[in-house]
Amino acid sequence: MKVTELSRDELIELKQRYLMEKREEEHEDEPSYGELANVDELISDDEVYAEFDYIDFEKDDFFCNQKGGDV
Repeated sequence: MKVTELSRDELIELKQRYLMEKREEEHEDEPSYGELANVDELISDDEVYAEFDYIDFEKDDFFCNQKGGDV
């Protein structure tokens, strides 16, 4: 599925990963828990759509889609 087809939970998870990678590339401190919790307000959907437009995602790419179960 395309980035524009992601659910809100998947999109937020992708924004969190994007923020962490962006900070690492810029040699900045890791994002705070507050920044990760509010990432939907810090990074626009359009920015993520542009950054990940070329990628085909699958449900398994996201932790939010993993079901709990026996270990």
